[in-house]
Amino acid sequence: MSDAALISVLIPAGVSAAAYLIIFECLRGTYTKFFAPRFKGSDKGKYPYPGVFSWIWGVAFTPEKELVDKSGMDAAVYVRVMSMSTIIFTVLSLLLGIVLFPAYETAGGDASGIEKIGLSNVEQESTRLWAPAVMMYVMTIVILFFIRKNYYELVELRKYAMKKGESSDYTIIVTQIPEEYDSGEKIQKFLDSKYPNQIAHVRTVHDLAAIEKKTTELQKNTLKLALARKKQADLAPGEGPVQVKLGCLGLCGEKVDAIPHFTKVCAELREEIEKMYKDGPTFSKAAFVTFSSVSTAIKAANTMLAEDGTWVVQSSTRREDVLWKNLGSQPSEEVRTGLSISSTAAIAGIIVFWAIPVAFGGALSNLEQLGNDYSFLSGVNSLPDSLIAIIEGFGPTVWRVVLMILLQPILYFLLRITGMVKFSELERSFMLTYYMFLLVHIYFVTLLASSIFSTINDIVDDPVSIFELLGEAIPTVAVEMIQYMLLQGLALGVQKIVRLVGLILTILFTKLASVEYQKKKAETPPDFQYGPQLSIGLLMWTITCAYATIAPLILPFAVIYFFLDYVVQKYQLLQVHRPNFETFGTFWPAVVSIMLNGLVLSQVALMAIIALRFGAYQQVLLFPLPIFTYIYKVHLRGTLGAQMATTKIPLFNAVALDEARPKASVKAFIDKAHEMKMWSQECVLVDLTDPLKDLPDPPVLESAALEMKRDDSVAIGANDRRDSTKQLIDSKRTDIIIEDKKHT
Repeated sequence: MSDAALISVLIPAGVSAAAYLIIFECLRGTYTKFFAPRFKGSDKGKYPYPGVFSWIWGVAFTPEKELVDKSGMDAAVYVRVMSMSTIIFTVLSLLLGIVLFPAYETAGGDASGIEKIGLSNVEQESTRLWAPAVMMYVMTIVILFFIRKNYYELVELRKYAMKKGESSDYTIIVTQIPEEYDSGEKIQKFLDSKYPNQIAHVRTVHDLAAIEKKTTELQKNTLKLALARKKQADLAPGEGPVQVKLGCLGLCGEKVDAIPHFTKVCAELREEIEKMYKDGPTFSKAAFVTFSSVSTAIKAANTMLAEDGTWVVQSSTRREDVLWKNLGSQPSEEVRTGLSISSTAAIAGIIVFWAIPVAFGGALSNLEQLGNDYSFLSGVNSLPDSLIAIIEGFGPTVWRVVLMILLQPILYFLLRITGMVKFSELERSFMLTYYMFLLVHIYFVTLLASSIFSTINDIVDDPVSIFELLGEAIPTVAVEMIQYMLLQGLALGVQKIVRLVGLILTILFTKLASVEYQKKKAETPPDFQYGPQLSIGLLMWTITCAYATIAPLILPFAVIYFFLDYVVQKYQLLQVHRPNFETFGTFWPAVVSIMLNGLVLSQVALMAIIALRFGAYQQVLLFPLPIFTYIYKVHLRGTLGAQMATTKIPLFNAVALDEARPKASVKAFIDKAHEMKMWSQECVLVDLTDPLKDLPDPPVLESAALEMKRDDSVAIGANDRRDSTKQLIDSKRTDIIIEDKKHT
């Protein structure tokens, strides 16, 4: 792989990143509701961090607790992964670069260009093989130190995040309810014997697929009616009524007056929906049970209610986190097991067969050499050198990115059919599964395909030299990994702050839309998907670790990738996205396990490459490292990881919360959540008289506003914050008392 191939990706990726940043800087003060919808005053033209590119430093120095308050602990964990990776690879760039760059560059090998500052320039059995072996110990110490440090800090931050009170704290989900218990009254009567005088409300779940479909139709026709009225109002006096065609896409068919037609259609749809509610939709054998105390909800979520597979309980979550279609059609345990096995088998099959098109990218990266080796590809050599460099540089990278993007909806579907009832669970499973796909295809398949394609002719001529040839070829694949990192970080990563498609739609609707609902829809950002984002970030982490000692040039590019992702996504989480769920950072232990697995992989990979270069003594030195790292990973998982692996509040913390929170305020809070139907499908919350009206925000009980008992288990924050917290308590308590009086 020539230097030109790397430059062919670096220059356009850097230019596109700069273009996106300039577009954002120029337009963020104009389209404030698009670029900062969560910023107070954005509807009046105000925007955060005024000043040229001041948002970068403003975001970087925003306290984590502010991020927790606005977007939750999960957002803080995601941002911490990126900031920690930035710091780690910055430190390693200095430590490893000082030693390895001169060691490789003066090793006396026959490598050229940027490959000269990699392990590929070190000759067989050279004493220079000690340099990467020793620096692997340095890298391991640095990574383990920062991971442990961040683990402790996040455990403390999690305690702070858990001070926020939500209705899900008091609620559990019950599935596999026997059919005879098809009402809230019957369910409450059954549970009263186990939790007397502790159940506040029961909200049953029903199959509302038909109602949801009709409600969507009502919203669409209401929008058409609003557009027709707006168009009619804009007509000059005396001009005829607005008409529409009833055929395909409104392009053909009978013409009718728009306003009377859509008014009639909306009225008919309302009647149908009301009749469906009156007839009573089918009970889905599931319900949300809300208790009067957090401690009772915690006990109930951990208690088996029946031995025959019915009355299955689990802790609740936010309404937006519920996969209502899965909850409304929960299969039996046997069926669910069968679906899980089928899904796993399908995923395994895709892993195998998806490798075929991915390996094709390895051929593209060695196009010029294949043209020299095979006569049927000799026409490649007649192409201009600049074009070949672009194909070898951009071709494989873009091809792999496209393949991995196409894979995402397939994986989501296969995981969703297993019967998960929470989107947060789906995202976590997707993160682990998608990361495995990326690791297999982007790392292993690319590594083997590119190495074999570049040496296949020599291997055929001299099969005995396969190990020597692979030992020289594998380190050169680092350039392809850098290209992939550049495309993901500079071209695709920075684009997320602009959201180009959404921006174009916003500009069009701002100029053309006649109804406010259309503008809001265009400005509404997509959901923040932790699964895909973390999977790609963890792949970049693994690739960087794997090549840090083999080709240390990758480290500065990793710093650029993680820093850009840090500032871009932190800005998005602070000012743009509203989280759909809050698991209080339960995926952090899984993320750390993957990170440490990546470190183990890098240690084993270095041992393998040194073995291919016949460095026996260096292998002996490296042998204990993977074992020690694995043991340390298990230790972290069993100690600190156990504190973060569940969304459930510890029982002693729950008791403290119950004692601290005024019962009248809690009752008002729970009743308000029930009255607002917070545990119902979205179609239930739609106002049939005004279907385009925004859905109500759920009530939130701020436990920081209540006088919590501060002991060592729940105490958060230093003494210098207690005075400000006391003022917050007084002001919030007044608000809660006023709300309680209003409710009464």
